[in-house]
Amino acid sequence: MSREPEERKKQHARKIGSIVNQLMARRGYAQVQTGNEMERIVRRVVGDNLANTCRPGNVRNGTLEIAVSDSVSIQELSFQKRALIKALQKEFPQSGIKDIRFRAG
Repeated sequence: MSREPEERKKQHARKIGSIVNQLMARRGYAQVQTGNEMERIVRRVVGDNLANTCRPGNVRNGTLEIAVSDSVSIQELSFQKRALIKALQKEFPQSGIKDIRFRAG
């Protein structure tokens, strides 16, 4: 009869926290939560006038993509771009936002 050494059994045991984190990453739950938080922050930062015309997308390589419903709103947001970046960096520092890209959509 061969028994596995006690050391080998312990190597396979994983902490529940790491399993939950892995499951959340696989299912995309963390992205949904981050997306909802990002949308709430963007709405607050751009103000009431522009909040209904834009919808934040993903952050890729430090650039937040925001879909905007019309070109007039894109132009207004472009004027406020630096202030928006600073406000987003302050409100959501873990996002790593360095730039914003507006697109019609």
